[in-house]
Amino acid sequence: MNKQIFALIDINNCYVSCERVFNPSLNNKPVVVLSNNDGCVVSRSNEAKALNINMAVPWYEIEKEATQAGVIAYSSNYTLYGDLSDRFFKILEVFFKPEDLEAYSIDECFIHLSSYRDVFNLHEYCQKLIDTIQKWIGLPCSIGIGYSKTQAKLANHFAKKRQGFKGVCDLTQLDLCSLEGLLLETHVAEVWGVGRKTSKQLQAYNIQNCYDLTFANEHHLAREFSVVIGRTIRELKGQSCIALDDPTIPSKRILSSRSFASALNNIEIIKQAIIFHVNRAHQRLSKQQQLCAFVHVSLYEKTTKPPYKKSHRYVIGLEYATDDLLILIKKSLQQIDVLFKENTKYVKVAVMFSALYPKCQHIDDLWHPVQLVQQREQLMNTLSSMKERFGGDCIQIGYSSASTAWKMRQQNRSPRYTTCWGEMLCIDDSHMAVIQNK
Repeated sequence: MNKQIFALIDINNCYVSCERVFNPSLNNKPVVVLSNNDGCVVSRSNEAKALNINMAVPWYEIEKEATQAGVIAYSSNYTLYGDLSDRFFKILEVFFKPEDLEAYSIDECFIHLSSYRDVFNLHEYCQKLIDTIQKWIGLPCSIGIGYSKTQAKLANHFAKKRQGFKGVCDLTQLDLCSLEGLLLETHVAEVWGVGRKTSKQLQAYNIQNCYDLTFANEHHLAREFSVVIGRTIRELKGQSCIALDDPTIPSKRILSSRSFASALNNIEIIKQAIIFHVNRAHQRLSKQQQLCAFVHVSLYEKTTKPPYKKSHRYVIGLEYATDDLLILIKKSLQQIDVLFKENTKYVKVAVMFSALYPKCQHIDDLWHPVQLVQQREQLMNTLSSMKERFGGDCIQIGYSSASTAWKMRQQNRSPRYTTCWGEMLCIDDSHMAVIQNK
């Protein structure tokens, strides 16, 4: 029986690559992208990696030295990254059936290749996919292919690190000697699901690299660590133990949260932030065609001791499950009135919808205000149509998008080139000169 074949496609240095699409002057320069409120490094160009800038290092600790070394820092532009990610996944759907795709993150996707091997040369087909993504949206990608998701993840690492693979590493076609050499040269921390902490513990068992782990005693390590290690060893040997998730299964809860740029004690500004996050969560709720029965609101208080914030949570059950944005906003704001305390500074808010179930399975009960629900549903459809036609900021409920007091600190954010009319790229003589010199 033929083994299953999986691939993992990944956008190289995703956030930095997105910035370079619209600013080619950043090519071949050390660039980093920072997390919320310009906190930590979350994406690095290869040039920045060569300067030994680590992931998750606080920017304030290295800012002076990095700037002197010519490093260019950008604030996270999630609107731009999200839009390019959406285009990335739409290209994948041109090459593969939706049920064969499993989004792993904003820039990574597992692909079930088993049904394609009899029709295509997998290596050539994946190379064509990489070339198409580069041509259509300008993002460089790497693809790893293996008999399991762990092998595919590891092969993706090889495809990135070794130029000889030209972006595609297929472990299913690699000879045993070459595969053994790669495993011996790769630290065990690079294995999906192991990480640095577990890798240090594995050193006590003389397991230093991927080869050592692949041929370790899985039953003994499973007893010493967890069943996850045993499963990882089987996956490294080419036995698929982790199937693709069903993309049709909706989320069990939806969460939206973010820290403020600075501590706040103004209830009206905090309410603006709550409305913003309810809107974000509602977008996902509508996209999944689900109804919500419970709304959770959390308000994080600033403290003087680690972890420097204390959460206060309030949960309210709705009279009936709904996707009505006006009701969800109203209930969330009521919870803020309960949680908020005068003379207290807050650093973060969070909104979560739970008790979700598909809208198509909903049955109205005897006391359900059917006529009102139908009217509000028409209103929500109209609102959705307006946003789809004129943009997400064309109309807002309960707050002004121009207010910035509660938003993240983004001192070096690039324009939202693809989603905001006022920030679209203007092509003039100076821009054309930059492009021609590329």
